[in-house]
Amino acid sequence: MHTPKSIEAILIQSKHGYRNLKQKVYGMSSTKLVFYSVLIGVVGGLAAQFFSECVHLANKYLLTGLAGYSAPGLPREGGVLRETFGQYGRWLIPVVTTLGGLISGWLVYTFAPEAEGHGTDGAVKAYHQNGGRIRGRVPLVKTIASAITIGSGGAAGREGPTAQITAGVGSVLAGWLGLDDRTRRLMVLAGIAAGLSAIFRSPLGAALFAIEILYSEMEFEARMLVYTVIAAVVAYAVNGAFMGWEPIFSLPESTAFHDPIHLLWYSVLGIIAGIMGAIIPTVFYRTRDFFHNLKIPVKLKPALGGLLLGLMALALPQILGGGYGWMQLAIEGKLAIGMLAILSVAKIIALSFTISSGGSGGVFAPTLFSGTMLGAFVATAANTLFPSTDLSVAAFSVVGMAAFFAGAARVPMATLLMVSEMTGGYKLMVPTMLTVVLSYMIQSWLTRNAKYSTLYQAQVKNRSQSPVHHTEYLKTALKIVKGTKTKLSDDLTPINMKDLLRVGMPVTLDDNGRSVFMGVVRKASPLVGKSLKEIFQGKGHLLVMSILRSGKFLIPDGDTVLEPWDRLVVVISREEYDNYRDMIRIPYLESLHFAGEQRKKMEK
Repeated sequence: MHTPKSIEAILIQSKHGYRNLKQKVYGMSSTKLVFYSVLIGVVGGLAAQFFSECVHLANKYLLTGLAGYSAPGLPREGGVLRETFGQYGRWLIPVVTTLGGLISGWLVYTFAPEAEGHGTDGAVKAYHQNGGRIRGRVPLVKTIASAITIGSGGAAGREGPTAQITAGVGSVLAGWLGLDDRTRRLMVLAGIAAGLSAIFRSPLGAALFAIEILYSEMEFEARMLVYTVIAAVVAYAVNGAFMGWEPIFSLPESTAFHDPIHLLWYSVLGIIAGIMGAIIPTVFYRTRDFFHNLKIPVKLKPALGGLLLGLMALALPQILGGGYGWMQLAIEGKLAIGMLAILSVAKIIALSFTISSGGSGGVFAPTLFSGTMLGAFVATAANTLFPSTDLSVAAFSVVGMAAFFAGAARVPMATLLMVSEMTGGYKLMVPTMLTVVLSYMIQSWLTRNAKYSTLYQAQVKNRSQSPVHHTEYLKTALKIVKGTKTKLSDDLTPINMKDLLRVGMPVTLDDNGRSVFMGVVRKASPLVGKSLKEIFQGKGHLLVMSILRSGKFLIPDGDTVLEPWDRLVVVISREEYDNYRDMIRIPYLESLHFAGEQRKKMEK
């Protein structure tokens, strides 16, 4: 049994190894990292083109081909701003949306279950929890399933799938090249930036989005920014060679901010956007919980979601697909005030039916859709009630687009830039800044105790809660456990030890497979009432670093007696844990053990 004195000895002995590990992780040539970023940028630009073509083909043969329905498209992408119906009117739309959900569900749950839902969240989860690892089949499955979901009318966007596709390609390339986890995570973030940059023609905003989306608080993975910028710029250039260089939405040339009194109305928009941004995560994830609890085969759930969406579309076909054409019509002031109000809410429900049921697609575009309708509604309503205000519907549509997503997804800075680049609305920067910040602050305050506080559930609050940074914090955390004073380096976020332990992932300590875990002493455990010396004598080399009891950390010694529900902070390897499974329970290692047993049964 190690005492606190031996803890210090271990830290001193491992100091040299820790430095070597840090050099190994962070010492890769910046020239190579730039090369990898350029490579991911090229892949991202080409992947965006390939995926867009897949969506076009799926739409051609499903929603347009079978149902006979064509939604308005963006003129700058070769579309026309009108909708058309086939000989059967709207009646075949539910059939096609159900068929799309059925095919998509079968593909995803047969070949790559992690490809379900909105892709950006999957990439964020891979970054925090899996060392950036994304299975090689995910990009292909995500491409086909998302194209079918969107092409059949699913209320989803292209950005999430493209982000996960390019992030997946980056992860696979890192594996082929034998790169370490840190470089793999870098390539995942570069992939997110490249995919979004190509889809939305917003290189700067996409580069910032990739490092901001990871955290729900105002934190960034700043060390990665150089490389996400490179990937985003290259992807933008590749996409521009195919699609041109104009923003995807068109604004009247007169659209600008020129009257300070209008900031009052923009503030109203920011408040409403913040309130709605607080509601959408709950609607989205409560709908997901509803589908999860349904006692039907999981492969059929996206089909049910497609059916519900199709039935909604009988009355509101505007909710189908990404809705870019309808957003352009709202910007141009061509939608009635009642329709604007209805669509701002209906799209959220449609998105939930499509993605929360297990369908595959992005949440970014549908959220921008609702924000656009909300902004246009506020301007139209104000002009109707107070004709002298003379608010620009186009300006409020663009600002609403940014405000709604900035709050719902907790990415205010990136959204501010992305929407400006997507629309060319740089003259609206001041009201957009105000509205985005208001929306973000109100949404954060309203959801401070909510179960579902953000649209991206894989986000963590800050760097201290990300397993990625736990190794960085380990030495500081150990000193805090010991109760000694320590000065954090400038590039480390102050850590709360409880936050460190709340995440179930291991914190790697050395190259011998030993990691820091937290084990729980159950109430009925035979360990209760015994001292550590009695319990672990002759059991090997388990190191108990500390005990978390009633919210306080205790430094243990051999005479420390365990109590019910004590949480032990231990250093142990996966193999060594077999000697202690009947004494302490470590959820992460238990899950690995269970998965291994299941695999053995399947092999038999």
